[in-house]
Amino acid sequence: MLRRKAECYGRELGLRGRLTPTEQMHITLIGLGDGKPKAVVDIARHVGLLIQAKPFAVCLDRLSAFGGGALVLRGSDHSPGLQTFWRKLSAVIDDSPLKPFVTNSVEPHVTLLRDRQGVPKVRERIVEPISWTVRSFALILSHRGEYKCPASWRLTGQDDALAAM
Repeated sequence: MLRRKAECYGRELGLRGRLTPTEQMHITLIGLGDGKPKAVVDIARHVGLLIQAKPFAVCLDRLSAFGGGALVLRGSDHSPGLQTFWRKLSAVIDDSPLKPFVTNSVEPHVTLLRDRQGVPKVRERIVEPISWTVRSFALILSHRGEYKCPASWRLTGQDDALAAM
């Protein structure tokens, strides 16, 4: 669904950039940076095991430019369920060696394509909403355009984050 939207918006806006491959579309909540050592990845895996939350809805309904020539979908309501989940994740990470990676806020978005010349000219607008229920989350390693998923976790239906590591 997101890939079809990316193709349509790219054509409609006359963009010539690279579409995000379907298997790489995601919403980043906390970025650890590229090329992290195994110890950081191991800590992130442990953090993932500590998170307990209910599945939640996400709705993206704004098309806009983002840094690096990215065309993204965002949500007008800032996805309250996703914000709640991010706060829980951040709280657990705050008690870990990964604390320096936690930011004060998150702007949930999905990158559809990158076009450094065309996208900066795109004005934000409301579009037909795309919604889904988030039932899991993952640790994604991204390095030089390659994506790997060393761990993923199901949202269990419980709605409390364990606060200690």
